[in-house]
Amino acid sequence: MPLSRLGACALAAGILLGPCTARAIDVEAGDYTALPDGTRAFIVYGQYARRDAAYAAGERQPGTPRLASTVGIARYLQVLRIDDRWTVDPQLLLPFGHLRASGDLAPLGSRSGVGDLILATAFKYKIDAASGEVFGFTPYLYVPTGSYDADQPLNLGEHRWKLALQTAYTRAIAPRWRVDAVGDVTFFGKNDACRAACGAAADATLRQKPLYAGQLYLRYDPAAGVSTALGITHALGGESRVDGVSLNDTVGTTAVKLTASTFVAPNLQLMATVARDVHVRNGLREQARLNLRAFYLF
Repeated sequence: MPLSRLGACALAAGILLGPCTARAIDVEAGDYTALPDGTRAFIVYGQYARRDAAYAAGERQPGTPRLASTVGIARYLQVLRIDDRWTVDPQLLLPFGHLRASGDLAPLGSRSGVGDLILATAFKYKIDAASGEVFGFTPYLYVPTGSYDADQPLNLGEHRWKLALQTAYTRAIAPRWRVDAVGDVTFFGKNDACRAACGAAADATLRQKPLYAGQLYLRYDPAAGVSTALGITHALGGESRVDGVSLNDTVGTTAVKLTASTFVAPNLQLMATVARDVHVRNGLREQARLNLRAFYLF
C-alpha cells in the first residue's frame, strides 16, 4: 500500500489514539455500574498498542508497516443524584502519549503530545437497584485542543470536533454472572488543515461519515471486589473523504478483549485488559493491546 494512501486512510482518519476513531468508544466491563451518590473518582489509564499489518477491502497488503502507540488518559468524574433512580456523572478526560512508526512506515517518524480534551456526561437509570440492572446514556464531546501540526503525518490531536452518543445496558444473568451491552455512534466535524496526513502539499479538507460501534461483555465475579470479563467489539462505517474524494476506507473492525480487575484497597481498583483485532476491513491491524487502569474513589 503506498505510503501516501496509508497516511490518508489510516492516519488522518484517526486510528492512532484510543478511544480512537476507527473503533468503539472504549468501555471496560462494569463501567456502567451505578456508583453511590456523591462519589468522586480520579482514573488513570495506560495503554500500549502495536499495529503490524495493513488491510484494504479485507485483504492484507504486502509490506511491513509498524505503528506503536503509548497513550495515557487522565479522567475525573463525579456522581450527582437526580432522584432515587437517576444519577448523572459529569467527566473530563485528557489523553496524552507517544506515537512511533517503523518498518515501511518509518518515514512517518514519531510524535509526542496531548490529545483532544473530552467532555462527557453519563446518565444512569437504576432499573433495579438491588440487582444492579442499569440503563445508561452518555454524550461525548471532543474539543480540538490537542497537539496538531498539519506538516506532520502523526498527531495526537485531530484538529476537528467530534460528538459521540453512547447507550448501555447491564444486568445480572445468573449468580456472579453479568452482561454489559454498549452501542455508540460518532459524528465528525471537518479537518480543514489536513496536509501531511492526507498526502497533500496544501491544506486539504478531511470529512468522515458517522462511525457505528457495539461492544458486548460477559462478566464473571468470582469473589467480592474481583471481576473478570470476556468482550467483543465491532465498528463499522466511518468512510473518509479528502476534498470530496473517497478514500474507500470504510471501517469493519472486530476485536476481542480479556479483562481482570480487583480492589486492592476499599477505594482503589486496579484493572488490566489485553486485546487484539481479529478482523480488519481497511486500515492497520492492532496486533496487540495492553490497557492498565487505576480507579481511585474519594
